[in-house]
Amino acid sequence: MPGRKANPASFLKSRDPATLPKRGGRAASTFYPELVKAFLEKGEQAMDVDVAKLGRKPETVRSALAKAVRQAGAQDSVRVSKFGDEVVLLRR
Repeated sequence: MPGRKANPASFLKSRDPATLPKRGGRAASTFYPELVKAFLEKGEQAMDVDVAKLGRKPETVRSALAKAVRQAGAQDSVRVSKFGDEVVLLRR
């Protein structure tokens, strides 16, 4: 009925908390750790990451790669740098 205000309480119904589904979250991506591993296997001194192909912002890619480097324990051998819109993996 146009012009009538809906009663918010009519949108609520009782629920037993035991019937709620288990809380789930997003699983961690394995892409960035695999990218770091591929860089190490290539043996190059420096390689550009194709940010445009990934469809992400450069800062997002840089921070995700830095986290992947830390998780891999490769801080002593790999550095992630961002130059403008370019993200580069460098050997130390």
